[in-house]
Amino acid sequence: MIRTLTISLASALLLGTAMPALARGDRDQEHLREAAAQGQVIPLKRLISEVSSRSPYSDMTYLGGPQFDSRQMIYALKFMDGSQVVVVYVDARTGRIVGRKP
Repeated sequence: MIRTLTISLASALLLGTAMPALARGDRDQEHLREAAAQGQVIPLKRLISEVSSRSPYSDMTYLGGPQFDSRQMIYALKFMDGSQVVVVYVDARTGRIVGRKP
């Protein structure tokens, strides 16, 4: 009984903290759609293609699951370099790589 109650409370807490992030993600997607419709951002497929063709990313595998920050207009693209995941930050307006981790 106590275990069930503990699991229920933990689930409720996790869902409560996830909801704002989900709402922000929806707003980011809506903002991205609007910007794309107005020609303010480069289409995602083209950005992925352009980054994937540049060295050293041309030797890496693109993992998918891009993330978008609508405040900065930056995509985070994930690549696999051997056994390490590399996140490349790309300006959605210009296609310029603005950062990399690691």
